[in-house]
Amino acid sequence: MKRLYSVLLGLIVLGWTAGAQTSREELLSHMELAAGNYANYPVPTGSLTPAPEGYEPFYISHYGRHGARYMTSDRHYRRLLHQLDTARSLDLLTAYGKDVRRRIRVAAADARERAGELTELGARQHRAIARRMYDNYPSLLGQPLSVFANASNSRRVMLSMANFVLELKSLNPSLDFRMDASEHDLYYIKSNKSIVVPDNDTDSGLYRRLSRFKKKMLSGEPQLERLFTDPERAKTFIDQYTFADDLYNVAADMYCLPELGLRFDDLFGEDGMIDGFRAYNASWCLWEGLMPGARPSYYRIYPLLQNFLDEADEMIASGGCGLRLRFGHDSVVLPLAFIFGFREAVNATDDMEDLHHHFSIFRLIPMAGNIQLVFFRKTGSDDILVKFLMNENETSIPLRTDCYPFYHWSDVERHYRDMIESAHLTYQTPADDED
Repeated sequence: MKRLYSVLLGLIVLGWTAGAQTSREELLSHMELAAGNYANYPVPTGSLTPAPEGYEPFYISHYGRHGARYMTSDRHYRRLLHQLDTARSLDLLTAYGKDVRRRIRVAAADARERAGELTELGARQHRAIARRMYDNYPSLLGQPLSVFANASNSRRVMLSMANFVLELKSLNPSLDFRMDASEHDLYYIKSNKSIVVPDNDTDSGLYRRLSRFKKKMLSGEPQLERLFTDPERAKTFIDQYTFADDLYNVAADMYCLPELGLRFDDLFGEDGMIDGFRAYNASWCLWEGLMPGARPSYYRIYPLLQNFLDEADEMIASGGCGLRLRFGHDSVVLPLAFIFGFREAVNATDDMEDLHHHFSIFRLIPMAGNIQLVFFRKTGSDDILVKFLMNENETSIPLRTDCYPFYHWSDVERHYRDMIESAHLTYQTPADDED
């Protein structure tokens, strides 16, 4: 852990984190970003740097989050409808409150029995990412290849994988795909809960601060004032924070369902949506152990890092060409970006009021967020180069290189294998595994 934080400190000193800063003006001009980890996948805007002379791509190693989805539970809808129906029976709804209740009912009916399922937009996102991957590396992906793709055993993840694979297959029918979604691979496809995360003295204090911060950002007061004729009476059966949190989640998820034609941002206004984003931005940063002083929950992602390293070495040793696809969740993409040391992931602060100026989850885990490692080699040379893409944009890692954005694989592999070794991972016995 000390080694990792020393690396991160070096990043800050070198100024490599400036690209992760977020301003209020940026959010106001792109309000969809205030949906945080519900944000739609942004089409990459940067150009890819050509490889040094003589180097050709021969392997891509990928991990991607599922695409846009319905909320993973209907609890937000159930609570809201119970409360709004109660208010209606007591004649407490304003005209605006009645309109919100109507919209909530439409959204809830559409989401019924679809908890966590991939939306039409989610399928399109993965097809678009696959197409751009093919267009970026046609010399590699245009040839016959045997491709292994695997996913967590979640339907939305499996369907994301299927859409990605089908798009590549349509572009090159000679690609031979083998797909799997087995519990056999969950130890690295998802966060490995059997790994013991070391305790510390500051984590619990951070969670208490987070609770206060979230209740400040999502106080519920503006919503109660607008929806109910007697807000004080409504408070007798409504918890203000939970009510605002439910409404924010519904408002954010509507960005995953453009075909439904509903919006709830008006419940919050621009500043209110930004405040909701700030609450969840701090939550994700702490949950995944990326905030200074937090328990290093990212230890549970080291098996995936190990898988990236081992499979890359196997491909390099084979002398062949390949594509490796993995599909999972935001709870993996975010800490994996941190472990890699991507500039977008390492500048967190424990000042939750200021955190969003330095660390933004929409840059890391929008719907369909992904990490790609692209490998290059040169005939007659043993030097393997690799570059790192965060959501298809070139990014940096905490190593010196003479050919940025490319890094020498020998340096990269040694750095990350040392990181895993220095973590001294320990595992619970099966009887002690968490639920």
